[in-house]
Amino acid sequence: LRQQSSSNSTTNNVNDDIQRWTKFCASVFSYKPSPPPPEYFARHFYNDPRCDASLVRVLIHCPSSSNSDDDNDEKLNGEIVSSVRIFRRTLSTGGAAANSGDDGATTIEAGGIGEVCTSPNHQRRGLSKILLKDAINIMSNSSDGGMSCSLLHANPEFRTYNKFGGRVSCVAKFLPRQNSCQQKISKIVRSSSSFVSRR
Repeated sequence: LRQQSSSNSTTNNVNDDIQRWTKFCASVFSYKPSPPPPEYFARHFYNDPRCDASLVRVLIHCPSSSNSDDDNDEKLNGEIVSSVRIFRRTLSTGGAAANSGDDGATTIEAGGIGEVCTSPNHQRRGLSKILLKDAINIMSNSSDGGMSCSLLHANPEFRTYNKFGGRVSCVAKFLPRQNSCQQKISKIVRSSSSFVSRR
């Protein structure tokens, strides 16, 4: 997507690009039982502390492209067919080191990968692979020294990311709401009530 600058026309273009991108992501994830609307992806972007449009990476379908300057309109306004987003974060390691702040905590830069999606009409062509390699390159070689690690939360059965050096570091297990959570809350409420009645 276009990079942000201080000019109003560029800001309007970036906002238009983000709106197009949010609609694209919502359309690709529409197969889910509770599909996220475009506003969901817009909140992800605009509530991000860094809100950096250059970290939203997309591929545009340009069927008539001849790599000439005449194709700029098609390149800027063509159909988005694949997307990857980098979430840049500063993580605290909790220890003291050379780059520690006033509180003594060490921080490292990390990149999260998200909003990885490809239009169903363009899948199985390696488009996400192109964008993931681009994202890894950005995270490794950013002008300020790169990012020390990258994070991705995905279903461990989805092995696509192994091809890019990803590995399972932990598997989260979520218990059904009605079982464990409600029983614990019920116990807390009962304990709390009995405690109150003893006073």
